[in-house]
Amino acid sequence: MAPLRSYPLPTLLTPPAVAQAWRRRGPIVVLETGRPNAAHGEQTLVAGLPVARFEWSRGRARIEALRAGIRWPSESDLAQERSPFHALERCVQALGGDAPLPCGAYGWFGYEATLPAELPRLEPWPDGWFLLTDVVVRFDRPGAPPTLLARDDRLARELQAELEEVAAASKPELATRSTADRRHTVVLPFTADDLDAATYSERFAQARASLAAGESYQLCFTYPLTRPLPPDGAFRLWERLRRDHPAPFSAYVEEPRFALVSCSPERFLRVDADRRVEARPMKGTASKPLDAVSRATASRELQASGKALAENLMIADLLRNDLGRVCRLGSVRASQPALVEEHATLLQMVSVIEGDLDRGRSTADLLASAFPPGSMTGAPKVRSIELLRALERSPRGPYAGILGYLASGGVCDWSVVIRTALCVAGQAQVNVGGGLVWDSTALEEWQESRDKAQPLLCALAEIVLERSAGRAAELAP
Repeated sequence: MAPLRSYPLPTLLTPPAVAQAWRRRGPIVVLETGRPNAAHGEQTLVAGLPVARFEWSRGRARIEALRAGIRWPSESDLAQERSPFHALERCVQALGGDAPLPCGAYGWFGYEATLPAELPRLEPWPDGWFLLTDVVVRFDRPGAPPTLLARDDRLARELQAELEEVAAASKPELATRSTADRRHTVVLPFTADDLDAATYSERFAQARASLAAGESYQLCFTYPLTRPLPPDGAFRLWERLRRDHPAPFSAYVEEPRFALVSCSPERFLRVDADRRVEARPMKGTASKPLDAVSRATASRELQASGKALAENLMIADLLRNDLGRVCRLGSVRASQPALVEEHATLLQMVSVIEGDLDRGRSTADLLASAFPPGSMTGAPKVRSIELLRALERSPRGPYAGILGYLASGGVCDWSVVIRTALCVAGQAQVNVGGGLVWDSTALEEWQESRDKAQPLLCALAEIVLERSAGRAAELAP
């Protein structure tokens, strides 16, 4: 099998330009660090031209070869694996690669990926979807020239020439609008069809009864909001969000049946080439004021909030337990408990959990131990999932699952699928919610969920308005 090689690309090339060129060739996945820093990493990855596609649905794996030359495990072989993560890991091993270069599997596992096959699913989304590829464009850091990673020299030269032409024809990216400009945009993001405060309060009362009975200490209750989406709206939504709401774990996934647009601020798990593990569970939210003095005050108030601290530390402890089952004894620690991060419109409380994978344990073992993300279930995890199933009335699909990549040697980086639009057939579904604890109040939690939804809903509303204005201009005499 040929080794991966690196091919230089023009500095002016952008992730959307690569995505626009490659989406004509088939499915694509873009994993973008919209806020590059030491904590979240700096590289942005655009994966396309897949060798194969992997899907997981209702407990069954399917691998579809799209390019010749690799012997994939059979579906009966994959059926012997003990989890979807082990089935995917086996396919990545078949693809091979040069660790820690990020060629491998790119995609997501939905929230229901490990739940019994007979439970409802969100159609038409499978429980897991990945493209497996040895063709990736990597942007190492802002301002540095990107590189193309590929095995096939002939294909790489063709793509290199194509992307040089794309870069030469590209227009400069629009500057990010200021927070003040975004907040003064006249858009009404919520509608009468959305879950109102009264209905939310009814569901909140049911959740609180479970807390009072001691069945759970925290429940992450969520609900969907649905909006119309014009043609090619998912791609335009991604372009707008990456400009106006850059997030540490932005993503764009597109294939013929659906598209997924994410501006997630939360890392689920990262494993590096030395088998070091990092989780960054996020619980505790506050609005981000415009001026620096007010932001500093709001940050101190969030850190001093007993409710926010309880939410965060419950989930941090849950993650420590999840990691402890597969990490070396004594290596799991909360290296940065309850720190506050600033994002585009919100302040978020985060705890950093670290550990080292134990000998004989793989990344698939880690994912099987920690999935689904504890920040999206509550604690204890198993009973909370059962209670949420009764509260939420509909499946979550990719939302509240994980999205990212798995490469050779178990190297990976996964975000939690939140602040995400699930786009299918002219509609976008945005799920929102938050962790409910005994000190929560219905009105505050309902308002917090709306605060989280607003950037995505405003961007969707702006796209629809622009589309309508463009059509009106075309029809004008």
